[in-house]
Amino acid sequence: MHNIFTYRHSDLPAFRPEQKAEIIALGLHADDLILKSCGNYRELEELAETLNNSLNTCELNLQAIRIIPDDSPQAEAVSLQDLPIEEKQLIFECSRTNSILLNLLSEIVGKPCEELARDIAIQAATYQKPVEADEIEEFINDVMMPLVQQVKEKHPGKGLYIFKQL
Repeated sequence: MHNIFTYRHSDLPAFRPEQKAEIIALGLHADDLILKSCGNYRELEELAETLNNSLNTCELNLQAIRIIPDDSPQAEAVSLQDLPIEEKQLIFECSRTNSILLNLLSEIVGKPCEELARDIAIQAATYQKPVEADEIEEFINDVMMPLVQQVKEKHPGKGLYIFKQL
């Protein structure tokens, strides 16, 4: 997993008291479950697996945080303006396509675009895991490039501008 959050040491978020209380409560609840399951292999095995899964998820989230020393130099920010025109065009076309699809879906289901966009964002946040670089490369190589090749073969001489004409 790549670093999703980067903090300077002095900018680390404070430990919120309500989170501390919930963590303590979780520890007490786990201890209580362990005592209640004492001697029951299946219950203890299930509890250990559940706690292990939670620990693994917590450790993955910890790996997504990078802490840098306060005195380290600030890396120069990269913006959309720094991208090559082909990448800007790809982002633009994807955004426009999503906008068209959202408007069509809005007409079909009879819900406002804003409400649909909110519902889609909630679903994406709930079910989507972070995308690894190799997943992106695999998608580009296995899905997008064959699609581009098919378009070029079916419409020779028009390049990728065929999508604008469809």
